[in-house]
Amino acid sequence: MSRCTLVWLLGLLSLSAGAQSLRDPTQPPGVGAASSATVARTGAPSWSVIVVDGRRHVAVGTRLYAEGQMLGRARVERITETEIWLREGQALRKVPLYAGVQRRSVPAAP
Repeated sequence: MSRCTLVWLLGLLSLSAGAQSLRDPTQPPGVGAASSATVARTGAPSWSVIVVDGRRHVAVGTRLYAEGQMLGRARVERITETEIWLREGQALRKVPLYAGVQRRSVPAAP
């Protein structure tokens, strides 16, 4: 192998070693391949609630779904700050936005 070919191959290897994978601009900072693998493994969706013109919408990726619209095979029944209610046929399913977090009222101190 000639010296020129060897230098060329080492140059290519150094370029590929320094390259970083591009991040998905629709995901919040800090979400990488490891987080995507976790979502794929657990099946937990990456959803958020956005208010547009006074109406709540579910943001799934780059799409917005309002109450009454179809999200896959399920209809969006209700959208709150912490959960999405989906109806599939006769079944009504609550999908929490924040796993393990519950909202409750704290009584006021006297």
